[in-house]
Amino acid sequence: MPTNNRVIPELLEMTKLTAHEKGLNNEIAVHLGEEEQKRMYRTMRELLADELVFVLNLEVSSARSRKG
Repeated sequence: MPTNNRVIPELLEMTKLTAHEKGLNNEIAVHLGEEEQKRMYRTMRELLADELVFVLNLEVSSARSRKG
């Protein structure tokens, strides 16, 4: 598992959304090579899309309930 101690830009954008950006970037750089990072990014994109749809549905449902 050769690593290049660098995080791909796509993952850097995702880790910026967290409260633990520095720690996550360090773990990614130390333990994952570029191909593993790309695979992780693809997985995270799919998960994020699913979570966004879930939260959107909850918010829409709550908004409708409040309107009565």
